[in-house]
Amino acid sequence: MNLRSISIIAFTIISCRALLAAEPPVFDKDLPRIAPTEAAKAPASIVVHRGLKLELVANEPLVSSPVGISFDEDGRLFVVEMLGYPDLREEHPGRIKLLEDTRGDGHYDKATVYADNLPWPTSALAYDGGVFVTASPDLLYFKDTKHDGVADVRKTILTGFGVTTVPLNVQGLVNGLTWSMDGRIFGTTSENGGMVVRPDAQDKPLNLRTRDFSFDPRAADLDLRVENGGGQHGLSFDPFGRRFACFNNKPLETYMYEARYAGRNPLYAMPPALVEINADGMDAFRISPDEAWRVMRTQWRMAGEVKGPVEGGGRASGYFTSSSGVTIYTGDALPPEFSGNAFIAEPAGNLVHREVLSPQGVGVVGHRAADEKNIEFIASRDVWFRPVQLANGPDGALYIVDMYREVIEHPWSLPDSIKSHLDLHSGVERGRIWRVVPEGFIRRPTPKLSRATTGELVRLLEHPNGWHRDTAARLLFERRDPQAIGELHRLLIASASPVGRANALRVLGSLNAVNESDLLKGLDDAGRHVRAQAIILCERSLRDDSISVRLWTRLRELANDAEPIVRYQLALSLGESHRPQVVPTLATIAQHDLSDKWISAAILSSISGGESRLFSLVWNQPAIMESASGQDFLRQLAGLVGAGHEATQIGAVARAIEARRANGADAFTFSLGRALREGEARGAKGAPPIRTFDGLMVLARATAIDGGMPEPTRVEAIRFLGTSDFASSGSVLLGLLSATSPQLIQSAALSALDHFADPQIGPELVRRLAALSPRLRSEAIAVLLKRPDRAAALLHGIESKTIRPGDLSTAQTRFLRTHADANVRELAGTALAAPPPGRAAAVQAFMPALQLQGSADRGRLVYQQRCVSCHRLEGQGFAVGPDLVTVRSAGKEKTLINILDPNREVAANYIAYVAETTGGDSIVGIISAETSNSLTIRQAFGKENTILRSDLKRLDSQKLSLMPEGLEEGLRPQDVADLLEFVMNAKEPGH
Repeated sequence: MNLRSISIIAFTIISCRALLAAEPPVFDKDLPRIAPTEAAKAPASIVVHRGLKLELVANEPLVSSPVGISFDEDGRLFVVEMLGYPDLREEHPGRIKLLEDTRGDGHYDKATVYADNLPWPTSALAYDGGVFVTASPDLLYFKDTKHDGVADVRKTILTGFGVTTVPLNVQGLVNGLTWSMDGRIFGTTSENGGMVVRPDAQDKPLNLRTRDFSFDPRAADLDLRVENGGGQHGLSFDPFGRRFACFNNKPLETYMYEARYAGRNPLYAMPPALVEINADGMDAFRISPDEAWRVMRTQWRMAGEVKGPVEGGGRASGYFTSSSGVTIYTGDALPPEFSGNAFIAEPAGNLVHREVLSPQGVGVVGHRAADEKNIEFIASRDVWFRPVQLANGPDGALYIVDMYREVIEHPWSLPDSIKSHLDLHSGVERGRIWRVVPEGFIRRPTPKLSRATTGELVRLLEHPNGWHRDTAARLLFERRDPQAIGELHRLLIASASPVGRANALRVLGSLNAVNESDLLKGLDDAGRHVRAQAIILCERSLRDDSISVRLWTRLRELANDAEPIVRYQLALSLGESHRPQVVPTLATIAQHDLSDKWISAAILSSISGGESRLFSLVWNQPAIMESASGQDFLRQLAGLVGAGHEATQIGAVARAIEARRANGADAFTFSLGRALREGEARGAKGAPPIRTFDGLMVLARATAIDGGMPEPTRVEAIRFLGTSDFASSGSVLLGLLSATSPQLIQSAALSALDHFADPQIGPELVRRLAALSPRLRSEAIAVLLKRPDRAAALLHGIESKTIRPGDLSTAQTRFLRTHADANVRELAGTALAAPPPGRAAAVQAFMPALQLQGSADRGRLVYQQRCVSCHRLEGQGFAVGPDLVTVRSAGKEKTLINILDPNREVAANYIAYVAETTGGDSIVGIISAETSNSLTIRQAFGKENTILRSDLKRLDSQKLSLMPEGLEEGLRPQDVADLLEFVMNAKEPGH
């Protein structure tokens, strides 16, 4: 069981105490303790990939409860010891050990407590003779200036991590300190977020909700920056700077762009940067036995003798639940086929997983190796084996941090009678650090890079081992020796290694020493990643417009580069310049290939201010007009042209659109017109309509009601009507809400009506609500909640019993009860019954469902009627709430409780928010994505509203689930048993 699941289950157990009957008695013989495997015998219990082996390089008593490591330049090892896991934070038992290999045999034999008195430390990074450490709420720096192995300098660098989260989630602590070759240190904020500041400054706190951070350790003000985030524990770069993360049941994720590119165009919201890239599903192949206490607890829960989750319906393993420590292997000790692979620790399953990375468009995809389809790279039969972090070592090996604990469970998730026979701190004094090496491995001597000359460090930038490259870059950054600059210029010219040439460029950049000759050399390099790196380094001169004619000309020529990754980076970087030639250069990139949505996004992010000119350059280009992705790009671009609200521009584009529709209705024409008019409305704030659209509007009304036209064309016509007004188009749109209209047409009509501010809309929708399907009713309620006059109409409908209160989620009900409008609050007080004191009675009433034999076929129908709007399963449904594949891992009992009492526990990423816009709209949903200039609110049936921060007036947490209470209304225990059977046994596509 993973740590995050522990926390969630803990709250469930506490809330269920009132329902618990007396627990069955437990005797010592029923739960024999699991003995640890002594270090010398441990390798025999671990199965490693064929041809490889594990070597133990440190173990107890030298290390205890290790969760992170960092090698310094001489191979000494800083070890993060989280002695306070799982529940001892206030005592500050955490510490940093310094391990040394005094014999030179590759095994650590000396340990010193370098720093102590730390609450839940999570990661460390060697720097400038000392070490940075994350220990919420702080980022600390320690240094030993007396050279006795004990830090005498302790400085708080940043503070505020996790201060907005109560109680602090032990699974969501700041972590992942990692050196970036461009001279910055990155960290993962994780789930607890924070309001982070320098303790000695009056800076405005940096809001790190859902976002990571980076800083320059040499800058006086640290140059602290927000970075794209979303990972939980672990962070890693590949040799060319691509960043990777992982999150519990998401073993491998990557960031498609850096945060600095997201906020430049105030009219455009970039898609979320973090994407899942593991292609082979969520199966994990554990070989360790289930613990006796886990078996007993599962049996009790399945028999109804105690309350609580039944893992996987009785299946306790077989899926990722605690992915952590993602690491891209950059070493040179393992065979070449492992180079560039991603490795992920899975402590709950006692295993280490491997993903082979392959290019996919401008991104990458991960998949299992051909010889690991049903096995893991490393798996142990010892349940004490708890890999939590990995690292690349000085010897080229892959290192594994093994926390080595008997029980990793949170105490709240265990029945008291079982817990009394367990020791949750068993193994706190134990811990192991392993390395993976090939059979017959001959270790090279540990280098002493602190003694290396500047020339030697520069040459190490092309070393085949990643640790050497990263450490050399860090030392060059620390020393700032002017002699390095000439050596780096020569390396860029002479190195046969693309990685070496890219590193030469990046280190020159970190030293502020890159010159035009270097950049031209990089832009002409044979390696696509080297060319991309050179483009990034041109951004400074693009921003201050100091770029030379020669460099600017060469840079623009890369718009025709053969490699998509180069064109993608160019499209991103050109947004740093306001030169007029940016627009035709982006047009050239667009004409090459818009099939990759990331290239489209990069262009739209960079085009701020030149939208109309770009539109005129790409309009009617066959490569763009004749593809769905190209048309989608033009729709988005037209919206940005409109938001620019320059009448001459809008008129020119509008005339081009009208000319295109000369031969009749055209779905693409309507969508372009809609995008342009909506953009105009957003940008001009009430500017008069452009007369050239009048003819198109007449055609749109006729097309919308023409049942003989293709549905996509009718939908685009309806959406275009939404850019007019209620007086001219309201009757047409209301008429389309008839049950005789297809659902797609009704949904489009609702969305179009939502654009109008006319007070008739509320009563008209309430009048039609009962006749709408569940999905359409959900959409209509979201429309009614947006504005005070509509919300009042909704509440009048509830008073008159036209609408059932149960159609509203708890979050929506709370929104109405606390509405900013006094009239709406007063109406809600009378129309909505007082909230029930709790859901314990409903939970108890349906507990018999756990004892009934369910039918998966009947349960599928219940799912389709009650759950499909917010949960995915069998390729159906919408990802608003948790994916049911992951939810079902908690078992039938836990799933039943979540259905009947959705607010008993709400994970942070599924809490409902109310977003109020400057235009007066109120949107209730979960935050599904967030960038520097936008956030995305997701509602039932997957409907998303992306709101630019410039349009956001207020954002309030409802502290509730979006899922409505009372979902059991009209169901029998047998129906719930059927639903649970379907959820537990549904097959995912491809299985």
